[in-house]
Amino acid sequence: MVFNKIIQKLGEKLENKGNKIILSSKEIIPIDKKRFLSISDKKVSGKVCYIDGGNAEIIGAANFSLQLIRTYYTVYSGNARVANKKHDFYVLVSAKGDGNKIKYEAETYNTHFRLEKEFDALDKSLISGGHKIEPSKIAEVIRKFAEIKMACEAIDALEKGDVIVRDGDLEPSITNEEKYYEQLFEKAKQKEIIITGLSKTSAVLTNTGNSAASALSVISPDCEWYYLATPFIGFAKLNKNSKHVFRLDTSNKDRTGDVLGLLKTNSTDPCFLGYPYGLIEADKHARVTKKEQQQIQLMFLAKGGNKFREHISSKDAHEILNKII
Repeated sequence: MVFNKIIQKLGEKLENKGNKIILSSKEIIPIDKKRFLSISDKKVSGKVCYIDGGNAEIIGAANFSLQLIRTYYTVYSGNARVANKKHDFYVLVSAKGDGNKIKYEAETYNTHFRLEKEFDALDKSLISGGHKIEPSKIAEVIRKFAEIKMACEAIDALEKGDVIVRDGDLEPSITNEEKYYEQLFEKAKQKEIIITGLSKTSAVLTNTGNSAASALSVISPDCEWYYLATPFIGFAKLNKNSKHVFRLDTSNKDRTGDVLGLLKTNSTDPCFLGYPYGLIEADKHARVTKKEQQQIQLMFLAKGGNKFREHISSKDAHEILNKII
């Protein structure tokens, strides 16, 4: 059976976990049991604000995409929610000519966030396979920038020593993303707020090409723990009975212990043991459901669908094929 051969090959591949973590070409961290730190049971005071975002395409074609973007934050003191806020807005991403180049214009509606308005269709930080970026991809970038803006706004609802946790890491990888983080970190520094990022999934690998989180889990202590990779990046297991290990980025290396204590307190829900419940809530309320998406699509097309039909038809082909198959 071909599956037996595949299983054998994959098993051999996964057996050698590796002995170094490859964070980047310049950051290679040895895997060492001495780097594991247990997370204290000591009660830590302070609130935690969890932030996430979601988006859904209302109408789109090869040259434009209209999307609903939603950002949401929720604030917890212990395991009690004490505040929350949701912000919805629309972004219209459309292609335009600029000499011999194609650029995207991003126009936002019903938002006070000041976001990027122009993108290169061949931006190297977004491009894949040498083809121009899809307009829907630009909307996803706008959503990520909006999440960081929402984090800036959340600082006003927090006090000295409180923590902000966003879903994902804190490493800028997109053109202009760094300036949004700089604004966030500067505002947080003024009020002594700690910014962190918790990644549900991590692409960080070891020197044998295996998962860094998996390699650490095999040799980890039988408790809640934190593995210090760099002063600002590590891996954490937030409940000893959980099987999940997450990457944790932080803006304040001196307060990592306090952050871990607060996250541990909020990571006891059996629906996702070892994952902060505040991020579960943020994910739930930031999502744009299929039902919402369809309702808005109907309203929009009822008002002006015939104007866009010739453009949409080029993208409709996949939808038609999916229904036939």
